Amino acid sequence: MILPRRQGGAGLRSIRQANLAMLAKGGWRLLKETDSLWCRVLRDKYSRDQRDLGIIRPIQGSSFTWRTISKADDLLHRGCAWNIKNGRRTKFWSDVWILQVPLKDVAVGQIPGEMEDAVVADFVTQEGAWRTDLYSDLLPQEVQMKILSTAVDTISTENDTIFWNAASDGRFSAKTAYNLLNQHDADPDEKYWKIIWSLPVPERVRSFLWLTCLGRIATNQLRFCRKSAPNPDCVRCLGQPESILHALWDCPPALFFWRRHVPTAKQHSFFSAEQRDWLRENLSNSEAGPSGIPWAAFFGVATWCLWKSRCEACFKGLAAVLSPPSLAHSIIAKAKLWHEAWHAPMVLPGSRSRTATRVVQNVGWKPPPQGWYTLNVDGASCGNPGPAGTGGCIRDSSGRWVSGFVGNIGTASAALAELWAVFHGLEVAWNTGCRTLKMESGSRLAIELINNRLDQVHPYSTLLSAIRRKLSQDWLVSIPGRE
Repeated sequence: MILPRRQGGAGLRSIRQANLAMLAKGGWRLLKETDSLWCRVLRDKYSRDQRDLGIIRPIQGSSFTWRTISKADDLLHRGCAWNIKNGRRTKFWSDVWILQVPLKDVAVGQIPGEMEDAVVADFVTQEGAWRTDLYSDLLPQEVQMKILSTAVDTISTENDTIFWNAASDGRFSAKTAYNLLNQHDADPDEKYWKIIWSLPVPERVRSFLWLTCLGRIATNQLRFCRKSAPNPDCVRCLGQPESILHALWDCPPALFFWRRHVPTAKQHSFFSAEQRDWLRENLSNSEAGPSGIPWAAFFGVATWCLWKSRCEACFKGLAAVLSPPSLAHSIIAKAKLWHEAWHAPMVLPGSRSRTATRVVQNVGWKPPPQGWYTLNVDGASCGNPGPAGTGGCIRDSSGRWVSGFVGNIGTASAALAELWAVFHGLEVAWNTGCRTLKMESGSRLAIELINNRLDQVHPYSTLLSAIRRKLSQDWLVSIPGRE
C-alpha cells in the first residue's frame, strides 16, 4: 500500500517514515538556524565541541527533544552534502560534496597519507582551475569529469556550507526527505502502471484496473479461498469457477460483448492470452476503438462495466441484470459519454487546460546599438547530467566577428552548462576590452538564476556569485530582465 503508484502500489504514505522526515526537518533547522535561541541552547548543551553534521547524534540521558531529533541522524547524513564556496572547509576525500558518497569510497588507487585530510582548496589553483594531476590516477574518469564542472571561488571569503543534496535547489523539505527514505528499485512493469493511472477515464475505473492487474478483485474464486463464499462458481454460469478472466471475458454476457467489438483479425489472440498478457496488451493498445475512443480507454471502461454487471447479478439477483444486448448498448453509451466529457474544453473561470500551450518563437540575431557589442552564449549537455560543453561569440554593431570561445566543462546538467557559458563569455568579453556589452542566452532558466537572489545552499550559488561579481565590474552589461 505504501509503494508509489508507478510501482504498483496505492501511493499511501508510511506514517512512521513521514514522522522521521519531519524529525529530520528539526535537525536541518538545528544545522542552519544558528541564531535561533532554541538552536543555540541545544547546541551548547549537547554538541558544543562537534562540527557540522556531527552535532546531531544520540546522547545517553539527553532530553526528549534531543532524542527525537537525533533519530533522524542517519537520514540527515544521507541527504546532506557540502556546497563548495572557497573550498577551505570541505575535505576532498572524506566529505560528501560531489557524489552521494565520499570520494575515498570510489578511489581506484591508494590515497597518499599526506593527502587524506586535504581540503578541496588544496586541489585548485589561485585562478580557480582544478589541479587534475593530483587526483587523475586516483579517481575514475567519470568522477573527474564531474569535478571539472564544479566551481570553486578561491577569492571568496565565504566558507563552504551544507546543503540538501536530495533537492535540486538545495533546500530541505519533508517531501524530499520522505522520498529519500522511499527510494525503490526500478519496477519492470512501471510503464504499465503509468498507463493505468494516466488513462482518460474516471478514477474509479483506474482503481479497478489497478486491482485487476494485481489479481485482487473479489471474484467468487478468491472469496472462496478466503472462506467468505460457499463455493467458487460463477452465479451466472452455475458450474464454472469464477476467475478474473472468466468474469471479464469468458462469461456469456462478457463474451457476447467482446465478440461484437473486438476486430475479427484480433479475436484469436484476444481470447487465447493469459490474464497478465491479456491486460497488458489491451491497456497498451493505442489504436482507435469504437466511436473513435482509444482502445485502452474503451477496454478499461468496458471491463469495469462488465464487473459492475457481475456484482449486480451476485448481490441483487439475476433479475436485476441487463440482457447482453442491453448491457453492450449501455457500455458503448457510457464509454462515449466519458470520452466526450474528458476531452471537453474547460469552461470554469480560472481553470487550467490539461495540456500546456506550445509557444513558437522566431530566433534571430539583432545588431546592438552603435558602440555596443553583442555576446551570444550557449551551453549544452548530452544527457542531464552528461558530457557538457560551452561556446559563444562576440560581434559588434555591424555584425563583424570580434572574439569567441568554445570549451569542455566535464559532466554537468544543461542549466549548469548554460551558466558556465555565461561565465566564460563575460570573461572573454572583459579580456577583449568590450566595455558596453549586450549578453544574450537561449536559456531562460539561466537568466532567471542570474537575476534572482538564491539561497547560499543552492548547488549553483558559487558559480552565480562569480558571474555577478563579473557583472559588477566597471563596464555596462545588458542582460534580459536587468536593463
